[in-house]
Amino acid sequence: MQVTQGDEALADSVLKETLYRAAQPPRRYPQSPAAVRPWLVLSALSVLHDGERHAPAGHDDRPPAQEWPTPEPAAAVPATTVAAALRELPSQQRNLIVELFYQGASLESAAADRDVSVETLKSRLYHAMRSLRAALDQQVADRHGPR
Repeated sequence: MQVTQGDEALADSVLKETLYRAAQPPRRYPQSPAAVRPWLVLSALSVLHDGERHAPAGHDDRPPAQEWPTPEPAAAVPATTVAAALRELPSQQRNLIVELFYQGASLESAAADRDVSVETLKSRLYHAMRSLRAALDQQVADRHGPR
């Protein structure tokens, strides 16, 4: 598990706790088969970051608690970089991001304006955000060179 930085004992402990949670009553996890994997990943990350364990007494074989290194804060991206990246997006994606994030529209109202379901709008927003992220990465790489 890459997020455990190669600590096999910690990875094993996280896996055991995640599987323990998955074995609990079904109300605890999603009913849609497509949602089970993301739920398991999120559960594992929660176990890892919170250090929370629910396994019964006597089954706790995790190593002693360790201090996690504090990640370095990400460098701020100038507003001009964000604006330039937004200009690179197709107009539909750009308008959606501006409407939701800069104008503060709700998902419901934006979906109604476009005559689509909220789920469809969320999907479009997901793809718009991915496109924006790629454009931002390109802007930063062009400005600072490859890392």
